[in-house]
Amino acid sequence: MLQVRKMTIGSGRPKICVPLVGSTKKEIIEQCMRANESAAEIIEWRVDYFDDVADLEKVYDVVAVLREMTDKLLLFTFRTKEEGGEQSISLTAYQNLYTNIAYLGLVDLMDVELSVAQFLGRDFINDLKNAAVKIIMSSHDFEKTPADGELVYRVNVMNQFGADIGKLAVMPHNLQDVLRVMGIPQKVRVFNQLPLAVMAMGDLGKVTRVSGEIIDSVFTFGSLDQASAPGQIPVEQLAQILDALHVTEQ
Repeated sequence: MLQVRKMTIGSGRPKICVPLVGSTKKEIIEQCMRANESAAEIIEWRVDYFDDVADLEKVYDVVAVLREMTDKLLLFTFRTKEEGGEQSISLTAYQNLYTNIAYLGLVDLMDVELSVAQFLGRDFINDLKNAAVKIIMSSHDFEKTPADGELVYRVNVMNQFGADIGKLAVMPHNLQDVLRVMGIPQKVRVFNQLPLAVMAMGDLGKVTRVSGEIIDSVFTFGSLDQASAPGQIPVEQLAQILDALHVTEQ
């Protein structure tokens, strides 16, 4: 379990995260207003959708506005083109963006891709954590569902790098892929206690987005209008399903 401000992630119903995917400040603010009224507990700003992401001052400005607007947890994410994002970015620019945003002290969580962490190193992650930011370390495969051994290995590397939460998102091709992904959180418990969020994308994987309480996946993503990944369920519908599937302790 992970404590972030007053929220315990990893206890009870999986937390719902809703992404803001506007390309302009106006669109982002409008989406944040709606996200504020939604059942989501975490608001993710997908900054790779932002037209002015290369202008740090404009990114600072939006982050400050979002922090003023919401008391929900704020997750900052630049999803690279290589892992399904909207834009490419150099490693130097990624490091500069993340480090500067972390030390503003306005975001609660940052999503760092495992592949980026492996290039930039442990010092980069430690620098972000020294700014009191919690790290979600993520790995995405939009083509396939890697073998169980590979997925467990990725989680172990995330843990070694000091991630606070691990995230695996994969593309299933059959029911067996979906079932394998759903079993990963229990498999990794043999090796470490890193809280984990797992999801299989597309229609076939939708069940993974609602079964977190059973399989020990600590958060899930719902959409406002535009989904940031295939298979996301509208946030209010997602909340209703999670409530219906909630397990009451006997």
